[in-house]
Amino acid sequence: AAAARMARKARGRRPEGALHASPLVRCGIFWLMPIGFLLTSLNGALETADREADTMSTLLPTAVALLGLSFAGVLAELALQCPSGKLWHVQLTLQLVLAVYSLDGFAWLASPSVPAPPQAAVSAPQPGLPAAAAAGKATVGVPEPAKAPAKAFLAQSDAAVPQPDEVTASRNLPERMSIVLPCLNETKMAGPTVKRFCERTPNELLEEIIVVDDGSTPPMEEVLAKENIDPKCRLRFLRHDKPYGLMIAKQTGGDAAKGKYIGFYDCHVAPVKDWYKQTFKLLKEKERRLVVPMIGELDLDTFDQKKNGALQAKCYINFDAEFWWYDDDSDNIPIISGGLVATTRAWWHESGGFDKGMRGWGGENSDQSLRAWLCGGDVIRDKTSIIAHMWRVPQDARTTAKFHLNSHVDNLGRVAAMWFDEFKVKFRNGALDKKLDVSEGLKLRERLHCKPFAYFLHRFRSIYLDGGMLPDQVFRIKHVESGRCIARSGGGYELHDCGSATRFHFANKRGPRFPASMDVFDEAADDNQGGALVTCGGHQASKCSECPQGHGADWCHVDCSWVFGACVSNKRLSSLKKTSKKQVCCSGIREWNSMYCFDALRDNGPIAYQCDMMGTNDNQQYLIDPSGHIRHGSGKCLDVSHKKLVPGNCVTAATFEQIEHFVSEEKKLYEATIKKYGYTDDMPSK
Repeated sequence: AAAARMARKARGRRPEGALHASPLVRCGIFWLMPIGFLLTSLNGALETADREADTMSTLLPTAVALLGLSFAGVLAELALQCPSGKLWHVQLTLQLVLAVYSLDGFAWLASPSVPAPPQAAVSAPQPGLPAAAAAGKATVGVPEPAKAPAKAFLAQSDAAVPQPDEVTASRNLPERMSIVLPCLNETKMAGPTVKRFCERTPNELLEEIIVVDDGSTPPMEEVLAKENIDPKCRLRFLRHDKPYGLMIAKQTGGDAAKGKYIGFYDCHVAPVKDWYKQTFKLLKEKERRLVVPMIGELDLDTFDQKKNGALQAKCYINFDAEFWWYDDDSDNIPIISGGLVATTRAWWHESGGFDKGMRGWGGENSDQSLRAWLCGGDVIRDKTSIIAHMWRVPQDARTTAKFHLNSHVDNLGRVAAMWFDEFKVKFRNGALDKKLDVSEGLKLRERLHCKPFAYFLHRFRSIYLDGGMLPDQVFRIKHVESGRCIARSGGGYELHDCGSATRFHFANKRGPRFPASMDVFDEAADDNQGGALVTCGGHQASKCSECPQGHGADWCHVDCSWVFGACVSNKRLSSLKKTSKKQVCCSGIREWNSMYCFDALRDNGPIAYQCDMMGTNDNQQYLIDPSGHIRHGSGKCLDVSHKKLVPGNCVTAATFEQIEHFVSEEKKLYEATIKKYGYTDDMPSK
């Protein structure tokens, strides 16, 4: 009996050691870590699934498969753990195999999702271009080290210093243009775009049309083979093995271009007749120059400029590196809008093109513009050149993008880190990522002897000073009766606790309709000296302020004018215009650190809309008069009803006050830097 008991005990004994412990211990050793890694990897795969065309077919299924194997291993662990313990070696082998496989899969999945830039394709006979590219087409692939940190890719920005002979050779080329068209899945638009440029550019001035296929499915070369493109178009194809984004595609095309001039245009545009004439002339005048056409509206039915369509070309940038449109009488452009611009091949190679640490779309327009303005160049509008552009309109399915790229690279942060200098503290209220590596871009600035960002602000002070972007006073707006303040809410504004309310400042240039002085609203000064009655229209009154009698602008005519909800003597208006100090700013109310201003005064108060810096939008004409009324150019005043903002009669409207005033940090920085660098007002301002 004793021997039998010892035999049974021996059969049930398990090997000792951590590897032979209970199932839970072995699960902790072999499964918890791989499963945690794979869950993290799967989350990353889901985030990037919409960025790269091949993600759904390779990376994501592999992550799911590895995760499934890991959970299967856990179940096998529990199932194979028999009371007798005979199968412990089977469990151990299975765990080791699956754990190693899982960890190896994780190492691959954890490799950077941000692609390295394509290998530069340069025109023959320069070294480095594959033979197929020299013949007119090439596939540009990018090796991606599996375990390299993402920072390694970002650090490649502007690393290559151009060879002097490349820049010199560009200057000696005949005056011909390479047209670069970056295309991604533009199956309907690419053909007509190529044909329009080919038809409307003289053969003797057209070096080539380069279609950079950013990993399209099907390839753009197959698509355009069906379009019967005339050989005189000198069409070339460069293809990426996967989508890298607009700026990388343009970089590939620009590096490969053979023409003395390079025109970068979108793959859904149509130039008008003679679009090239002034552009060539402007580029010939100055090597370090960007030339921007007037950007029109493409009629997709005719694939030409829409009749009476809007034209625009100029943008500015704020301290968050965001851009918006504006217009004035100068042909100098502070910031280009993006994809439609021409430059010289020499400047392209000397300046390095784009910041190669960027990905996707956005920010490259500001980077390219600041390179020009701060490094000895300029950006000029060509009013005679019109390129009709297809704008994406939700109501027209033909304009829907056939791709979606999400780079997870902070392009705007890279702009601020590389170019903003002392003003970096203003970027996203001081939230600039200090880990951004723009060291190569800073070396480029040093090599090109670029000016500080303060020069750009001063060079365009007609926008930044006159447009109110460097405010003397920032404040909150408090409703006197309730003690609550105006705050942004969705697409409009509401009353909130003042501690969390929006900060505002006055902005936008003054137009001719804006009052010359706040004294306009001083009714005591409106006495009709001499005692004669004033004619209000069909009736008379002792003074203009008594004309309306509750009827508003309809009862304020002849001797009087309706100004922001007040009936004022024409004589007095004329006198104030002569005697008041001329002020260029301001005619509206803008959110601090934002692109948005008070716009149209609706039934639920002002709506928020991008600011009109030039002060031409009547909807954005607002002022706060000495009595505390917020007056709108429509003649209504901002009122409060049942704790909500509404339009009201200025006679009875609510009153507001400005609280918590301070001088903006950007104004202090501007004044300090222009003094530091010795910039004066005799410099151009727009």
